[in-house]
Amino acid sequence: MDATGHIATGRQAPEMRARPHGVALRLLALGGSALAWLAMVAIVASVLVLNARDSVRHETRAAFQLANAFATLRLPTSFARRDMMAEAASIAADIETQRHVSAELRDAAGRPVPLRLPPQPLPDSAPGWFTALIRPEPLSDLIPIAQYPNVLGVLEIRADPRDEIAEAWTDFRRILPLLAATALTAIGVTMAITGLVLRRLGLLGAALERMRTGDLDHPAPQTGLTELAALSDGVNALAAHLAAQRAENRRLQARMMTLAEAERARIASDLHDGIGPQLFALQAAVGQAEDRARSQTDPALSAALAAVSRHAEAIRQSARAAIDDLRLTPTEDADLAEMLQELLIEFSDIAPQVGITFDAAPGLAEPDEAGQIALYRFVRESVLNALRHAAPQTIRVGLTQREGALVASVSDDGSGPMPAGRRGLGQSGMRDRASALGGRYLPPRREGPWTLTEFHLPRPPDQGPAR
Repeated sequence: MDATGHIATGRQAPEMRARPHGVALRLLALGGSALAWLAMVAIVASVLVLNARDSVRHETRAAFQLANAFATLRLPTSFARRDMMAEAASIAADIETQRHVSAELRDAAGRPVPLRLPPQPLPDSAPGWFTALIRPEPLSDLIPIAQYPNVLGVLEIRADPRDEIAEAWTDFRRILPLLAATALTAIGVTMAITGLVLRRLGLLGAALERMRTGDLDHPAPQTGLTELAALSDGVNALAAHLAAQRAENRRLQARMMTLAEAERARIASDLHDGIGPQLFALQAAVGQAEDRARSQTDPALSAALAAVSRHAEAIRQSARAAIDDLRLTPTEDADLAEMLQELLIEFSDIAPQVGITFDAAPGLAEPDEAGQIALYRFVRESVLNALRHAAPQTIRVGLTQREGALVASVSDDGSGPMPAGRRGLGQSGMRDRASALGGRYLPPRREGPWTLTEFHLPRPPDQGPAR
C-alpha cells in the first residue's frame, strides 16, 4: 500500500465507523427468540384451553346424565305409599356428593329443603377469566316430587363444572412454568450460539481491521465453524494478495528511487564535467584581465574585473553545492555505516566548531540499495538542516535496530525544530521515501534539550544475515 492509499484510508475510516450498520445480531436473536416463545406460549395455551373446554363439557354432561338417570330410577312412583320427600332428600344428598353435579330439593311453596350432607372439602377455584374461557353451557333438569294426587315439591339437578375447571386450571398452572423454563432455555441456547458466532465474526473483523491499518502478516484465524471457514479463507486470500501487491509496489518504488538516484548522479557528473572546466577557464581569463588592468593602472576596470571574479567564484560554489547535493559521495561498495561515517567527516570539515558523533550498533542488518539511499539522504538532510537553522554545539547520529526495523536518528542541542509553516520540501521528500519503502519518518520534535528526528526502515523479508 502506498502513501496515497494510507491517506485515503485514514480519511475514510471515521466516516465508515460513524455510518450505521443496521440492527445488531444479538438484539435480533433476542427479539426473535422472545417472539418465538410468545407464539409458542400462545399456541400451547390455546390448545390447552380448547382441550380443557371439551373435557369439561363432556365430563359435566356425562355426570349430569348419570345423575338424572339415577334420580329418575330411584325416585318412587306417585302411587307408592312412602315418604316421597324423604326419598327425594336422600337422592338429592347422594347427588350432591357426586362430582360435576349438584341437586336442590324445594317444597311445594318453593322453599329449599335442608339436606343431610357429610362434611366435604372446599373445591379449588380457578380465576374468573379462566372459568369464563372454558365454562360449558349450563345444564339443569326439574323432576317433580308427587304423591297422587298432590305435588309435594321439585328436585332440580344441575351440572356443576367447578371442580373440573379447577382441575384444568391446576394442570394449566403446572404447564406454564415448564413452558417458561423451556423458553428461557431456548433463548439462552440461542444467545449462546449467537455470542459464539459474534465472537468468531469479531476475530474476522479484527483481522480486517489489521489489514486496514496495513498489518498483513497476521492471517485471520480459523473459527471452527464450517459456514465461516470460507469467509476466513477469503480474508486470508485477500491479505496474501494485498501483501504481494504491496511488496511489488515497494519493489517498483525502490527501483524508481534507485533509478532516480542514478539519474541524479549522471546529472551531477554532466554538470561537473561541463560547467567545471568552463568556470575554471572563466576565472583564469578574469585573472589575466585583472593583471593587465593593474599594469595599466585602470582602477575602474580592475574593480569591474574583481566583481566578475567574485560572481564567477559564487557561481562555482553554487554549482559545487548542487553537484554535491545530486550525487552520493561515498563509494558504491561501502556499507551504510561507512557511508555515514564518511558523510559526517565531511560535515566536520565544513563545521569544525560543532561536535558531531556517530554511534552504530554492532551486527546491524544491511538494507538494500534503496534503503541505503533513503537512510543516507535522511542523515545528510537532517544534519544539514541542523547546521543551517539550529546553530547547535553538538549533533549526535545513531544507527540501531529496534523491533525488526533499522532506525537512523539525528539529534542536536540547537534552537529547536522549525515551525510547521516554515518546513520545506526536505521533510516531505523524507516522508515519501519512508512510505515508499514501508517505513516511518518521525519529523523533528523536542525532547528535553535535544531536537530528535528518526527514520524507521523495516528489514526486507528476503534480507540475509547481517554483515
